Amino acid sequence: MRLLAGLASAVAVYLSLGLALGVRPTAGRRRAWVSQWPQLETGAPLAARHRFRVDRFVDWLAQAEVIVRPRQFMAVAFSVGTAGAALAFVATGATVLGALAGLAGLVAPVAVVGQRRRRLLADRQAAWPDALRDISTQLRAGRSLHAAMRQLAETGPRPLQGPFSRYQLLAAAIDQRAGLETVRAELADPVSDRIIEILMVGLDQGPSVVVDVLDELARSTTEDVRLVEEIRTAQMETKLEARGAAALPFVVLALLCATSTDYRAFYQTPLGWVVVCGGGLLACVGLVVISRLGTIPSEERVLTGEPS
Repeated sequence: MRLLAGLASAVAVYLSLGLALGVRPTAGRRRAWVSQWPQLETGAPLAARHRFRVDRFVDWLAQAEVIVRPRQFMAVAFSVGTAGAALAFVATGATVLGALAGLAGLVAPVAVVGQRRRRLLADRQAAWPDALRDISTQLRAGRSLHAAMRQLAETGPRPLQGPFSRYQLLAAAIDQRAGLETVRAELADPVSDRIIEILMVGLDQGPSVVVDVLDELARSTTEDVRLVEEIRTAQMETKLEARGAAALPFVVLALLCATSTDYRAFYQTPLGWVVVCGGGLLACVGLVVISRLGTIPSEERVLTGEPS
C-alpha cells in the first residue's frame, strides 16, 4: 500500500510540475525536439542532452525576468514545499495532508513564475506591432535604423523600453549587433527572434531593404495577438472552473482532518494514503487533460543567434 501511495505521489508530482511548466508528457513533443535538435538523438552524449534541458530552463526563467540560476530557483521551490508540508502537518496532524501541502508548495513557485512568464510574453508580443510601426515610420522619414531603435528606449512601448535601453548602452560601448544580440537574449521568445533577425539584416544591408518587411511583420503580429487574446478569453471561465473543481475536495478534506479525529485517524492509515494520493493523481490528470485540450501551440526558438 505504501509503495502504491508513493508511486501515485511521484506521478502526481511529475504531472503537476509538467502542468505548471507548460510541458505535457506527449511522444509527439519529444519527436519534435529530436527532429529540431540533432544532438538529442539516440546515442548523443548525456552532457549535450543535459545542457539542452538546462538551456530551456534558463530561457524559461529569462522570459519571466527572474534573475536567478536554475539551481537557486529549485532550492527556493523545495524550501517553499518543505515549509508548506510542515505548516500543514502542524495545523491538521495528518501526514498525508502535509505531503499534499508540500507538493503544492513545491509547484507554487513554478506556477507563479510560469504565470508571470506568460503575461510578460503576451505583453511583449502585443507591444511589437506598435514598435515596428514606429521604426518603419522613422525609417521612411529618413532616420537611420540605429536611431529608430534608440528612440524605442525612450518613447517605445513600455514592455520593450528596458531591453532597448540596454541596446542603447551596448551599441555605444561595443557595436549595434552586440546590442541587438543582448535584446534577443533578454526577450528570449520566437517572435522577438524573428524581428531581431530582420533588424540585423537592416543593419547589414541598409534600412531600405527591410521597411516593407517590417510593415508586413507588424500586420501579421497584430493579427496573431488578436487571435490569441480571443482564444484565451474564451477559455478563461472553463479553466477557472476546472481548477476550482480540482482544489475544492482537498480544501474540504483539510477542514475535516483539522476538526475531526476520526477523519484524521483514517487518513493516517495506508488505505487513507491510497485514497488521497489516488484523488490527487486523478485531479492532476484531469487538469493536464483540460489544459492540453485548450493549449495554444507554441513555437520553439530557432533563431537564437547561437552558433550551431
